[in-house]
Amino acid sequence: MSLINCPSCQKKISDKVKLCPNCKFSFEESHDEIERLKILQYRKCRNSMYRFRMLSFFAIALTVAGLVPMLWSYAKAIDYGFNVKFTNHWGLYLVMAGFGLYVVTRIFMFNTKRLYNTSKKQNT
Repeated sequence: MSLINCPSCQKKISDKVKLCPNCKFSFEESHDEIERLKILQYRKCRNSMYRFRMLSFFAIALTVAGLVPMLWSYAKAIDYGFNVKFTNHWGLYLVMAGFGLYVVTRIFMFNTKRLYNTSKKQNT
């Protein structure tokens, strides 16, 4: 038994399997076209969801990158007795951009999942 790369997802799998456990690619010749379309549709949804997850992590990092300097300025202002207005701080723009990007990304994720589930129901 040796490990080979799956021709579809390029993950290491055994050469004895007839169906890839990662992407469900079949190595049998009698695999019909409808089943292959379902697999391709699943892969497309999985890849889109992965990209959206990475984008949402970036949005969270952007929000934190704006929030930390704001809190730092607030802590320094408390120590020195200054008045602080968060609306004048540049970090507010990063927080708003990160939060907006996060919300939009989650909407796209929800829509992608909904479209995949409805098309999956139609094919069965």
